Amino acid sequence: MDKTRKILLSEFYGACLITLIIIGVYELRLVLPGNWADIESAKMVSLQFLMQLLTLAAIPLALFLFKIGYVQTLLQSDESHVSRKLLVWGSVRLMLLCLPMIANIFFYYAFGDAVSFFYLAVILALSLFFVYPSKKRCEHECSLDNPEHE
Repeated sequence: MDKTRKILLSEFYGACLITLIIIGVYELRLVLPGNWADIESAKMVSLQFLMQLLTLAAIPLALFLFKIGYVQTLLQSDESHVSRKLLVWGSVRLMLLCLPMIANIFFYYAFGDAVSFFYLAVILALSLFFVYPSKKRCEHECSLDNPEHE
């Protein structure tokens, strides 16, 4: 379980680091913001709509992924493979939040400070705190904290 948790933490911190690197690169002016500012506004609005839809779908799905019957059954059925299953589904949950967050930060700078992308990235970043892979959360989600499993 500890190895699985360390991998999930690596994914969590890795995504946060990638986001901070993108921010640093643009804020230090190593790459100038607004590379895509000349793209038609209809395409930008379409991309904004797509990212809003993706964000609004990803957050509830990520937060309630382990409450879905199929996933819950997998995580609580076989104790010998529970770490591997937790790794798979924990990674899916983290990536549901991290990938759109990274994309939104990139689009924020690529379109020359289009604030709607920034707000979406902040919402996704705040949502990450609700799925932080702590030891207690990992054990709880696999029902290893129940007295009947001891």
